[in-house]
Amino acid sequence: MQREEIDAPAGRAHGRSVIPGLAVWAFFLTFSGQGIRNVVGWMPFGIIAAISGIALYVAFRLEGHRIVWRALPPATCAYCLWCVASIAWTQFPDETLLASALMVATTAAGILLACALSLRQLTVALGRSLEATIALSLVLEAYVALVLKHPLVPLYMRGWESVPISYFWSEDRLLQGGPIQGIVGNRNPLAFIALLALICVVVRWRDRQISRSHLVVWSSLSVLTLILTRSATVTVAAVICAVLAVVLWWLRHVPRDQRYQAILRTAGACLLLGLVALLFRHDLAMLLNRSPDMSGRAIIWERVIDLWQQHSILGWGWVMYWQPWLPVFQTLVVRPDGTPTMSAHNAYLEALFQTGIVGFVLIVTVVLLLLVRTGRLALLYLDSAPSVLLPLLVSTALAIQALTESRLLSEGNWMVACAIGTWLGLHRLMVKTAERPTQTDIKEDPRE
Repeated sequence: MQREEIDAPAGRAHGRSVIPGLAVWAFFLTFSGQGIRNVVGWMPFGIIAAISGIALYVAFRLEGHRIVWRALPPATCAYCLWCVASIAWTQFPDETLLASALMVATTAAGILLACALSLRQLTVALGRSLEATIALSLVLEAYVALVLKHPLVPLYMRGWESVPISYFWSEDRLLQGGPIQGIVGNRNPLAFIALLALICVVVRWRDRQISRSHLVVWSSLSVLTLILTRSATVTVAAVICAVLAVVLWWLRHVPRDQRYQAILRTAGACLLLGLVALLFRHDLAMLLNRSPDMSGRAIIWERVIDLWQQHSILGWGWVMYWQPWLPVFQTLVVRPDGTPTMSAHNAYLEALFQTGIVGFVLIVTVVLLLLVRTGRLALLYLDSAPSVLLPLLVSTALAIQALTESRLLSEGNWMVACAIGTWLGLHRLMVKTAERPTQTDIKEDPRE
């Protein structure tokens, strides 16, 4: 199998491609979109997003790429289509129509990027966009702390008589050691961005794509951001990803004929640790300086489950983020500043509530397939291609964050999940077609 056959199934464009640059922008737009919205407002952001999506599609076609339909991840595409189908039974017709269009656009963007770029190119694009977010976030927090010296509200809200605390862009907490919110206006997604940036920079360094100085600078800034955001969930995800990376490094030094037993023993030990963590979850929460009810999330989950039971099979209808003007959300869970909660803070419960049992099963399938297939691939090329560790580590981080946040189902998290799923499908097709996949193949084309 030649590299050209998987990089650009419909042909390769002549000259320099613009898609890698568009990929950086696409990841930045989806992961850090709130920062742009805080500057220009929602309507201009929608126009920017629409133009960006059209530009990506036009470049994709002009450069001769094509969508390999057989490579598309079935469960991921099925969930997207199920969200669209919920227009037929939704309790929120207008909101579901808009949310479905956004879901299709985000899914399509992830698919297009995976079909046009190699795994190394995707890693570079993702890493650069996340590094830009971290740099801008630290600059913003420094400006607020050293120059402005008081909390900053989104620019389009400056004319409001009063702005709730939960809407603040920055709360001016940098000099107090955090938690900071950065350009995304929320510490939890900023922490997750820092974790993904750390994964990208370490994998790129192991794959000899960047210098040691690049590694030191951006890993330091990523860790600093993690510390300043104080996100318990992302801290747990970071520890688990670190342990996973160490285990994979250790397996490289285990003889091939002994790896199966080593993997079984390691899996057993991880299962035991997981059970211990479950039994002592309250003590673990105290250790992370969090309440046993996950900072009030237990109340949200309880009320979301009560709502789901009213439309258990099909769900209430896909709305992505909860719109505060909808009556069902206005008083469901009210935050201390008087504003309504905007999500279920659990992607699996969110899917259950909005898209019913069918959607819940699809999302669980999406996550399990990502973990199993990226894990299998990492083990297969453990000795030859560090770049294939990225899908496993990112998928693990996505699955863990989904336990306390709903962001897996939207924007950057969903686009990354779609891109990884599509890339796995492309690799599977290549392996089926190739007479004999070799170690050389994977090193020449990391998408394999």
